Amino acid sequence: MTTVPFQEDFASDSELWTNFNNSALLSFNAAGGPDGSSYASGSFNFLNSVFGDQGPVVFRGETTPGGPASGGNFFGNWIADGVREFSVFVRHDSPVPLTFFTRFADSVNFPGATSVQFAPVLGNTWTELNFSITPSSPNFVTFEGESFATVFDNIGRMQIGVSIPAGLAGVDQNITFDLDQVAIKTPEPTTLLLSCLGALLGLSRRSKFAGNFLSLGRRGYFE
Repeated sequence: MTTVPFQEDFASDSELWTNFNNSALLSFNAAGGPDGSSYASGSFNFLNSVFGDQGPVVFRGETTPGGPASGGNFFGNWIADGVREFSVFVRHDSPVPLTFFTRFADSVNFPGATSVQFAPVLGNTWTELNFSITPSSPNFVTFEGESFATVFDNIGRMQIGVSIPAGLAGVDQNITFDLDQVAIKTPEPTTLLLSCLGALLGLSRRSKFAGNFLSLGRRGYFE
Protein backbone atom coordinates (compact mmCIF):
# COMPACT_ATOMS: atom_id res chain seq x y z
CA MET A 1 0.00 0.00 0.00
CA THR A 2 1.31 3.45 -0.94
CA THR A 3 2.41 5.70 1.93
CA VAL A 4 0.72 9.08 1.47
CA PRO A 5 2.18 11.58 1.99
CA PHE A 6 5.74 10.37 1.57
CA GLN A 7 8.99 12.18 0.75
CA GLU A 8 12.34 10.61 -0.14
CA ASP A 9 15.20 12.74 1.19
CA PHE A 10 18.06 10.26 0.60
CA ALA A 11 19.09 10.75 4.22
CA SER A 12 21.80 8.06 4.34
CA ASP A 13 22.09 6.42 0.91
CA SER A 14 20.52 6.27 -2.57
CA GLU A 15 17.60 4.14 -1.31
CA LEU A 16 17.96 1.76 -4.30
CA TRP A 17 17.26 4.46 -6.88
CA THR A 18 19.21 3.66 -10.03
CA ASN A 19 20.83 5.37 -13.01
CA PHE A 20 19.73 5.74 -16.63
CA ASN A 21 19.99 2.04 -17.58
CA ASN A 22 19.60 0.36 -14.17
CA SER A 23 23.26 -0.67 -14.22
CA ALA A 24 24.19 1.11 -10.98
CA LEU A 25 22.72 2.81 -7.94
CA LEU A 26 22.67 6.58 -7.87
CA SER A 27 25.57 8.19 -6.02
CA PHE A 28 24.95 9.43 -2.49
CA ASN A 29 25.98 12.98 -1.57
CA ALA A 30 25.97 13.93 2.12
CA ALA A 31 25.42 17.66 1.62
CA GLY A 32 24.49 20.24 -1.00
CA GLY A 33 20.82 19.49 -1.65
CA PRO A 34 18.15 22.20 -2.05
CA ASP A 35 18.00 22.58 1.75
CA GLY A 36 21.72 21.94 2.21
CA SER A 37 21.31 18.30 3.18
CA SER A 38 21.92 15.02 1.35
CA TYR A 39 20.83 14.09 -2.17
CA ALA A 40 21.41 11.50 -4.92
CA SER A 41 22.97 11.92 -8.35
CA GLY A 42 23.77 10.19 -11.64
CA SER A 43 25.12 11.08 -15.06
CA PHE A 44 24.38 10.65 -18.76
CA ASN A 45 26.38 11.18 -21.94
CA PHE A 46 24.40 12.39 -24.99
CA LEU A 47 26.99 11.25 -27.54
CA ASN A 48 24.65 8.70 -29.17
CA SER A 49 21.50 10.79 -28.78
CA VAL A 50 19.43 12.40 -31.51
CA PHE A 51 17.96 15.89 -31.25
CA GLY A 52 14.20 15.83 -30.71
CA ASP A 53 14.02 12.46 -28.97
CA GLN A 54 12.14 12.57 -25.67
CA GLY A 55 14.56 10.44 -23.67
CA PRO A 56 16.52 9.29 -21.81
CA VAL A 57 15.40 8.38 -18.31
CA VAL A 58 18.11 9.62 -15.91
CA PHE A 59 16.60 8.55 -12.54
CA ARG A 60 14.74 5.32 -11.79
CA GLY A 61 12.73 4.51 -8.68
CA GLU A 62 11.39 1.02 -9.29
CA THR A 63 10.32 -2.20 -7.60
CA THR A 64 13.24 -3.98 -9.29
CA PRO A 65 16.15 -4.73 -9.43
CA GLY A 66 17.41 -5.54 -5.95
CA GLY A 67 14.23 -4.69 -4.11
CA PRO A 68 11.86 -1.72 -4.12
CA ALA A 69 13.30 1.79 -4.14
CA SER A 70 12.51 3.94 -1.09
CA GLY A 71 11.34 0.92 0.87
CA GLY A 72 8.36 0.46 -1.45
CA ASN A 73 6.58 3.52 -0.04
CA PHE A 74 5.84 4.93 -3.50
CA PHE A 75 4.32 1.80 -4.98
CA GLY A 76 0.68 0.73 -5.06
CA ASN A 77 -2.72 1.97 -6.14
CA TRP A 78 -2.32 5.74 -6.41
CA ILE A 79 -5.99 6.24 -7.21
CA ALA A 80 -7.33 4.37 -4.19
CA ASP A 81 -4.59 5.70 -1.89
CA GLY A 82 -5.27 9.34 -2.78
CA VAL A 83 -2.08 10.39 -4.59
CA ARG A 84 -2.89 13.58 -6.46
CA GLU A 85 0.51 15.22 -6.82
CA PHE A 86 4.08 14.16 -7.55
CA SER A 87 6.96 16.57 -6.95
CA VAL A 88 10.74 16.44 -7.10
CA PHE A 89 13.78 18.71 -6.90
CA VAL A 90 16.25 18.35 -9.77
CA ARG A 91 19.52 19.96 -10.80
CA HIS A 92 21.87 19.47 -13.76
CA ASP A 93 25.11 20.95 -15.04
CA SER A 94 24.19 21.03 -18.73
CA PRO A 95 25.30 24.17 -20.60
CA VAL A 96 21.77 24.44 -22.05
CA PRO A 97 18.32 24.29 -20.36
CA LEU A 98 16.64 20.88 -20.24
CA THR A 99 12.97 19.86 -20.37
CA PHE A 100 12.11 17.18 -17.80
CA PHE A 101 9.44 14.49 -17.93
CA THR A 102 8.24 11.74 -15.62
CA ARG A 103 6.90 8.33 -16.56
CA PHE A 104 4.80 6.19 -14.22
CA ALA A 105 4.16 2.49 -14.89
CA ASP A 106 3.43 -0.81 -13.19
CA SER A 107 6.17 -3.27 -12.21
CA VAL A 108 6.29 -4.88 -15.68
CA ASN A 109 6.72 -1.42 -17.24
CA PHE A 110 3.55 -1.28 -19.35
CA PRO A 111 1.27 0.55 -19.66
CA GLY A 112 2.84 3.84 -18.64
CA ALA A 113 1.85 7.48 -18.38
CA THR A 114 4.26 10.25 -19.37
CA SER A 115 3.93 13.76 -17.96
CA VAL A 116 6.02 16.66 -19.26
CA GLN A 117 7.16 19.75 -17.35
CA PHE A 118 7.08 22.16 -20.28
CA ALA A 119 9.15 24.94 -18.67
CA PRO A 120 12.87 24.18 -19.28
CA VAL A 121 15.13 23.84 -16.22
CA LEU A 122 18.26 26.03 -16.16
CA GLY A 123 21.61 24.53 -15.30
CA ASN A 124 23.33 24.53 -11.90
CA THR A 125 20.28 25.46 -9.86
CA TRP A 126 17.91 23.31 -7.81
CA THR A 127 14.43 23.46 -9.34
CA GLU A 128 11.22 21.97 -7.98
CA LEU A 129 8.98 20.20 -10.50
CA ASN A 130 5.32 19.56 -9.70
CA PHE A 131 3.07 17.16 -11.59
CA SER A 132 -0.69 16.92 -11.08
CA ILE A 133 -1.76 13.26 -10.91
CA THR A 134 -5.28 13.67 -12.26
CA PRO A 135 -6.92 12.45 -15.48
CA SER A 136 -7.44 16.02 -16.69
CA SER A 137 -3.86 17.21 -16.19
CA PRO A 138 -2.60 18.70 -19.49
CA ASN A 139 0.95 17.64 -18.55
CA PHE A 140 0.14 14.07 -19.59
CA VAL A 141 1.11 13.47 -23.21
CA THR A 142 0.44 9.73 -23.46
CA PHE A 143 -1.06 6.76 -21.61
CA GLU A 144 0.47 4.40 -24.19
CA GLY A 145 -2.87 3.33 -25.61
CA GLU A 146 -4.45 2.72 -22.22
CA SER A 147 -6.08 5.07 -19.68
CA PHE A 148 -5.26 7.00 -16.53
CA ALA A 149 -7.13 4.43 -14.43
CA THR A 150 -5.27 1.49 -15.99
CA VAL A 151 -1.87 3.03 -15.25
CA PHE A 152 -2.34 4.49 -11.79
CA ASP A 153 -4.12 1.59 -10.10
CA ASN A 154 -0.78 -0.24 -9.71
CA ILE A 155 2.32 1.96 -9.80
CA GLY A 156 5.60 0.03 -9.68
CA ARG A 157 7.99 2.33 -11.55
CA MET A 158 8.79 6.04 -11.50
CA GLN A 159 11.17 7.27 -14.20
CA ILE A 160 12.46 10.83 -14.51
CA GLY A 161 14.14 11.93 -17.72
CA VAL A 162 14.88 14.77 -20.11
CA SER A 163 14.36 15.62 -23.74
CA ILE A 164 17.45 15.89 -25.95
CA PRO A 165 18.28 19.48 -26.95
CA ALA A 166 20.24 20.50 -30.02
CA GLY A 167 23.07 21.76 -27.84
CA LEU A 168 23.81 18.28 -26.42
CA ALA A 169 22.82 15.81 -29.16
CA GLY A 170 25.95 13.96 -30.29
CA VAL A 171 28.18 15.75 -27.77
CA ASP A 172 30.66 13.58 -25.86
CA GLN A 173 30.19 15.11 -22.40
CA ASN A 174 29.02 13.55 -19.15
CA ILE A 175 26.17 15.59 -17.69
CA THR A 176 25.52 15.28 -13.95
CA PHE A 177 21.93 15.06 -12.75
CA ASP A 178 20.96 15.58 -9.09
CA LEU A 179 17.78 14.43 -7.35
CA ASP A 180 16.16 15.17 -3.98
CA GLN A 181 12.87 15.44 -2.09
CA VAL A 182 10.89 13.08 -4.30
CA ALA A 183 7.34 13.26 -2.94
CA ILE A 184 3.79 12.06 -3.38
CA LYS A 185 0.97 13.87 -1.67
CA THR A 186 -2.69 14.82 -1.64
CA PRO A 187 -2.56 18.63 -2.00
CA GLU A 188 -5.07 21.13 -0.74
CA PRO A 189 -7.77 21.95 -3.38
CA THR A 190 -6.36 25.46 -3.97
CA THR A 191 -2.86 24.11 -4.55
CA LEU A 192 -4.17 21.52 -6.99
CA LEU A 193 -6.11 24.19 -8.92
CA LEU A 194 -3.02 26.41 -9.25
CA SER A 195 -0.98 23.45 -10.45
CA CYS A 196 -3.53 22.67 -13.15
CA LEU A 197 -3.72 26.32 -14.26
CA GLY A 198 0.05 26.45 -14.57
CA ALA A 199 0.07 23.30 -16.65
CA LEU A 200 -2.39 24.90 -19.09
CA LEU A 201 0.37 27.30 -20.14
CA GLY A 202 2.13 24.40 -21.83
CA LEU A 203 -0.94 22.89 -23.46
CA SER A 204 -0.14 24.24 -26.92
CA ARG A 205 3.08 22.20 -26.95
CA ARG A 206 1.38 18.98 -25.89
CA SER A 207 0.78 17.54 -29.36
CA LYS A 208 4.44 17.95 -30.31
CA PHE A 209 5.64 15.98 -27.30
CA ALA A 210 2.91 13.36 -27.61
CA GLY A 211 3.96 12.40 -31.12
CA ASN A 212 7.55 11.84 -30.06
CA PHE A 213 6.71 9.87 -26.93
CA LEU A 214 4.64 7.31 -28.83
CA SER A 215 7.82 5.76 -30.23
CA LEU A 216 9.86 5.69 -27.03
CA GLY A 217 8.97 2.17 -25.98
CA ARG A 218 10.23 0.80 -29.29
CA ARG A 219 13.59 2.50 -28.75
CA GLY A 220 14.12 0.98 -25.34
CA TYR A 221 14.36 4.21 -23.33
CA PHE A 222 12.01 2.95 -20.61
CA GLU A 223 13.27 -0.62 -20.17
